[in-house]
Amino acid sequence: MQINKTRFITALLLCAGLQALAQKPLTIIRGTVDKERASKVQLYQVVEGQMTEYASTTLDAGNNYAFALPEVKEGFYYVTDNAGKSLPGRLYLKSGDAVKLNILANGTELSGTSPENKVLNEWQQMYNGIAVPAFLFWSDRTEYPEFFTHLTAFIPKAAAFKKQVNTPNKRFNELLKMVIDSDVEYAAIQFIYTPRSVHPTKDQYPAYYNTILQPKKFCDTRILQLGDGLDRMDRYSLYCNMNSGTEITREERLSYSLNLFCNDTLKGIYLVQGLGRYQSLEKLRDDVAPFKKYLLTDSSKAKYLRRESALASYAKGEKAYNFAYPDVNGDTVSLASLKGKVVLVDTWATWCMPCRAEIPHLQKLEEELRNKAIAFVSLSCDEAKDEAKWKAFVEKEKLTGIQLYAKGFSEFTKYYKINAIPRFLIFDKEGKIVTVDAPRPSDPALKTLLLQLAEG
Repeated sequence: MQINKTRFITALLLCAGLQALAQKPLTIIRGTVDKERASKVQLYQVVEGQMTEYASTTLDAGNNYAFALPEVKEGFYYVTDNAGKSLPGRLYLKSGDAVKLNILANGTELSGTSPENKVLNEWQQMYNGIAVPAFLFWSDRTEYPEFFTHLTAFIPKAAAFKKQVNTPNKRFNELLKMVIDSDVEYAAIQFIYTPRSVHPTKDQYPAYYNTILQPKKFCDTRILQLGDGLDRMDRYSLYCNMNSGTEITREERLSYSLNLFCNDTLKGIYLVQGLGRYQSLEKLRDDVAPFKKYLLTDSSKAKYLRRESALASYAKGEKAYNFAYPDVNGDTVSLASLKGKVVLVDTWATWCMPCRAEIPHLQKLEEELRNKAIAFVSLSCDEAKDEAKWKAFVEKEKLTGIQLYAKGFSEFTKYYKINAIPRFLIFDKEGKIVTVDAPRPSDPALKTLLLQLAEG
C-alpha cells in the first residue's frame, strides 16, 4: 500500500496546528444582562480608534452570555447589548484572562482574575459619576451647575487614582494613566455639547476647561487603542473650533483640525474617517490633496481610494440622473425636459429650518439671473401626507422657479446619497453633472459658478 506523501505531510501539519491551538489558553468573557428587550451581546475589538465587531452571541433564558476566544490581541475590548441605552462595557484582555462583565440597567460591573480589569473596574465605577450625565443625556437630566460642581470635585480624585495605578503590567499602567486624563476631558467636552434645558455661558465654565486647549495634542498613537479614540479627537477639534477666538470657515476647518494634532499617522487616520461627508469627487480631491502625505497606513490609503471610487459616478461630466416629478399643477417636469439650460436643484423641505433660511438668498439669485439660461428647481422632500402643507407653503411664500414634489426622500436623493438637506446640485445644458455638492445660495461662489456655466 502506497501512501501519498503530500497528503500525509499535510495531515501531520493540520494535526500539529490543531494541537497547538488547543494548547493556547482560552480567554473567557461571561456575564448577565439586566435589561429589558436585550437578546444579543456584541464584543468589539479596537481598530484604529474605532470599535469593530469581533464576535456576537445570543442570551440564554436567564439572560446570560459567554465568549470563549482561543486567541486575542492584548488591549481594550468593549461589550454591549442590542437594547442600547447604556455605555459600552470596557475591558482589557490578554490571552488566558477570565473576565465577568455584567451589563446593568444603568452601567456595567466588571470583575475577573486579571489585575488590569480589577483596576479598570475601580476607575470605571468612579468615572461613571461624570460619564453617565455626559453621555446618557436622554436618561440622565443632570444640569450644568450640578455637573460642574461634581466635575471640579472629581478632578483631584482622578489625579490621585492615577498615581495609584501599579499593576505588574507596565504597558497597561502607562496606557491607563493616559486614558484617565482622556476620559475626564472627553466627558467634560461631551457634556457641554449635549441637549440641556439651559446651557452655561463661557464665564460659568470651571477652571478645568481652560486647561483643555493645548498647543500640541495627541502626539502619539495610543489614543487609537480606545474604541472611541477618533471620536475623542473629533470632540477636541470641535471644542477648539468653538473656543479659538477666531471664526473658522468651512474651507479652513479641515486644515485647522489636522493642525491640532502633532502626529502624522493620527492626522491621516483622522482625515479619512471624515470622508463620508464628501459628495463631490472634485471637492474630495481638492480638499485632500494638500494632506495626502499623511495617509501613512495601508488602511487609511485604502479608505481614501474607496471613497474616490464610490464618488466616481458623480464626477463632473458624467450623465446625470434623469429625475421626473410633478410641479404644483401636477405637470411632470424632468431633467431631460430642461435640456439647453443650466439646472440648479435645491433639495429641501418645509420642516427644514436651514433650507428655509436659504430661500431669500435663492429668490434673490433667481431674480438676478432671470435672463440667463438657468432653471431653478426646488425639489421638496416633504412626505406624501404633507403635500397640502407643501403647496400652501409655496403659495404663502410666493416661491418662484420650478417647484417639484418628490414625496419624501425619493429615488433622486437615494441616487445621490443625500441624507441631509439642504443640498444643491448643478447640471449643465446637456444634462451632465457639474457638481452634486454646490455652494448654497448664501455663498457668492454659487452665482459666479452659474454665470460661468450659463455664459460659457
